[in-house]
Amino acid sequence: MRTPAAQLVRNTFASAAGSVTSILIGLALTPFLIHRLGLEAYGVWAFAVTLTLGSGYASFSALGIEGATVRYVAEALDERDPEALNRTVASSLVLFCAIAAVLTPLTIALAHVLVLAIGVSPRLRDAATACFALIGAQLAFELPARAFVAVLEGTQKFVNFQLVELGRALAQAVLFVLAVLAGWGVAGLGVAQAVTTLAALIAYWLLAHRAVAGLRAGPRHVRRAELARLVRFGGGVFSLRLTSVVYNQIDKAIVGLALGARQVGLYEIANKVNLSAATIATVSVSAVVPAAASQRRDRNVLRDMYVRGSCYATAASLPFAVAAFVFARPLLLSWIGPTAAPAVGAAQLFVVYEGVQTVQNVGATMLYGLGRIRLPLIVNLGATALNVALSIALVYPLGFVGVILGTLIANGLAWPVLLWNYLREFECSLGVWLRRLLGPNLPGLALQVGVSLALYEAVGRDTRSLLVAGLLFAVSVAVSLSVFVTIGLRGEDRRALLEVVRQALFVSRRRVPA
Repeated sequence: MRTPAAQLVRNTFASAAGSVTSILIGLALTPFLIHRLGLEAYGVWAFAVTLTLGSGYASFSALGIEGATVRYVAEALDERDPEALNRTVASSLVLFCAIAAVLTPLTIALAHVLVLAIGVSPRLRDAATACFALIGAQLAFELPARAFVAVLEGTQKFVNFQLVELGRALAQAVLFVLAVLAGWGVAGLGVAQAVTTLAALIAYWLLAHRAVAGLRAGPRHVRRAELARLVRFGGGVFSLRLTSVVYNQIDKAIVGLALGARQVGLYEIANKVNLSAATIATVSVSAVVPAAASQRRDRNVLRDMYVRGSCYATAASLPFAVAAFVFARPLLLSWIGPTAAPAVGAAQLFVVYEGVQTVQNVGATMLYGLGRIRLPLIVNLGATALNVALSIALVYPLGFVGVILGTLIANGLAWPVLLWNYLREFECSLGVWLRRLLGPNLPGLALQVGVSLALYEAVGRDTRSLLVAGLLFAVSVAVSLSVFVTIGLRGEDRRALLEVVRQALFVSRRRVPA
């Protein structure tokens, strides 16, 4: 039998495998799209994606309902209450369908207005309008699908979820290539997005019913009280989600409206490096929400999950940010070409932000799963407002780099307040947190920085080979991870981690602490 820790690690492995594969597919497609479509058309596509649900403006409309559904599904399973689970899923599905019924036609109607707003050149306007309209149309599939995604996350079926995401990413990549080669441009990309989103909805529906025997999501299971509960908790989650969307998408809109579609393309090149590091950080804590919800009554387990989880998540993600910072120039120039040169400094600023945020990801995600989000909500709303104000003020004098600086400054000011709150909530002293976090991680990170700078000066500075740049990146990360496991972790901590990993991979039956 797998312990909760082993289940958590296995789910994290599944999320990591799926997300890393998606990253690699996206990285492979980006230079192809830029060279075939042109930088302006690529910027149009990058802006169009901001209308999706995953991390775009459409996530505002979801009102945090998916996160609330994940939490209440996990709680219903823990309490063995199938009726409560059915009420939650049915009510969630109705809310998502209602939102889709409003948002889909509205987005389609505004497609041409958005194209004019970002100053798309006349030769691209018709294709861009069609692309924006198709992205709006696919919301009719994407929004309802999130109710079934929440079932998979709440039941901790992360392997199934990632298999669908992987299939979707592969299918999208094939369709994108075919559409571009056929000369359909950005409109063809919109068609591919809509088709794969519909296929994903069908897959999620099937897998959710397989994960929960007897799942009933029909209208007769909808309850007004459940709708109110989802919206009430989801409202807080929505406010937290606002920060992520502002960071990922509204900054992009500010760049587009102030500087034009071409600059959005450059911003997105830098953002690809950041998103790669951010995805590693996200998957390292992706399984924490249902795990925290299911262990919510045991404060000792939660404290240990917070301290160990912060240590392990930092070890798993911060080395990627360090490597991305050091090797940003050879990676971008060998990947995209000279066109990417203006994006190098921006990419480095992006990964600085991710590195700072990494050490707090576990605490933030656990409080989200436990529903203790009042103070994080207030702090993040303040940081979001400051972020937007600084981005608008800095975009004209500093270009798109000013937008990223606005994000760094605003979130840097919020960082110590949020850390204090996590330590208070999990009854952990600052000294213990620093000792358990920095002690195991510092040796590997220090050696990684030294080795990476030496490799950059010896090889990385002048290379234009993506293979060489990728190998330098991999060596840099491997140095930190290997030192963390062999030197940073000691005694029982190392044995416990390795045993949990073995259990997660089904190669051990020994019992270890949860």
